[in-house]
Amino acid sequence: MPSLNWKHHALVQALMTRGPLKEKDFHAIFSGLTGKSPGAHQGLFNEYLLNINKELSSCQFELRACRDQYVGQVCYGVVNNVADEQSKLGTKYTVQQIAFFKGI
Repeated sequence: MPSLNWKHHALVQALMTRGPLKEKDFHAIFSGLTGKSPGAHQGLFNEYLLNINKELSSCQFELRACRDQYVGQVCYGVVNNVADEQSKLGTKYTVQQIAFFKGI
C-alpha cells in the first residue's frame, strides 16, 4: 500500500482543522495542491480519496462526501467509523453535525 505524500496530508489536515468543507472549497484545496481540477481529472481525484481512506481505515476514520438533505449541497469531512458514545466526547462537532454524518 503506498504511503501518503504531503499533498494527501495537507488535504486531510484542511478537513480536520476546518471541519466539514463545502464541495467548492474542498475542490479548490485539491486544485491548489495538485494543480489539476477534480472535474477534469476525476480519476486522480478518486485515487487521492481512495488512498486517504485506505490509510485512515487503520484508525477507524473515513473521508466522506455527503449531500445536505435540506439544500442539496455536497460537503466533505473526516468521520469516525465507530458508533460509540466515547467517540462523541472528544469532538468539536455539534450534535446535529454528528447525527448528519452518522445518518449517511
